[in-house]
Amino acid sequence: MFIISYKLPYALLDSTIETLAINDIYNVFYENPLEITTDDYGYGYLEKDDEDIILKVAFEESKELLDEFLITLKNILKIDYINVEENTNDYTTFESPIIHLDDTWVIAGPEENFDHKKKINFISQGAFGTGLHETTQDILRLLLNKLNLKNKSVLDIGTGSGILSIASSIAGASSVTAVDIRDVQDEVELNASLNNLTNITTIVGNILDNTSLIQDKFDWIFINIGGEETKMFMNFIKSHLNHGGNLLVSGLVEWSFEEVKSNVEKYGFTLLEKHQTNEWVTAVFN
Repeated sequence: MFIISYKLPYALLDSTIETLAINDIYNVFYENPLEITTDDYGYGYLEKDDEDIILKVAFEESKELLDEFLITLKNILKIDYINVEENTNDYTTFESPIIHLDDTWVIAGPEENFDHKKKINFISQGAFGTGLHETTQDILRLLLNKLNLKNKSVLDIGTGSGILSIASSIAGASSVTAVDIRDVQDEVELNASLNNLTNITTIVGNILDNTSLIQDKFDWIFINIGGEETKMFMNFIKSHLNHGGNLLVSGLVEWSFEEVKSNVEKYGFTLLEKHQTNEWVTAVFN
């Protein structure tokens, strides 16, 4: 496959894509010029629509036909390309990254072997929570090395790939309920099966709107989806946590941690421990 790149003003992007579509050329893509911003609870972005943009057209035919296609594009767009590159990436295979959590634990694909470490078998299929983010790694180290989950029931809110649910089961949890508003059931069940785990139940849906989805109470509740979302879930969390149970909150940024902490404490919780990597904070409450 060949990628032909054009530089044009952002204001002409939509009309250029429409012109290509009229001529039956649909395999186009671009990257918005973005400015990363911070908000009260994390990061956001602004599209910089006053800058030029790089529009890319993919050509999947043979190299012998490329010159003819370039002439066609020239006649349609009336501008010259800035670059043509051959893309030889093989997207039919994907190797999961190897993540060394510490001296004891590693996350890797099932084909990898480590003689002196304990391994969580894991294949990422794109859901958030792959084990790469600082917050996820902090939680995993807590679950696997420090927190007592033996014979405890766990609710994982915003499970994503299910990596926290899988680690909880490996750490001895009696039952784990993995919840996400997106349909991640296949990914969670695949990775659970790779670790021979059978005590993870996946629930797909909005548990705030549909209260019938979860009616049980739990010994541990995890929420790793950000400070604002944590505040939204606090009534639900309070009503679904067993007496004496624990709450693990992550995905928090240092500049809003005190506000989120104060909000959680209003529901009767006490901060037990706080962990931070760079600006990302994880906290355990009782």
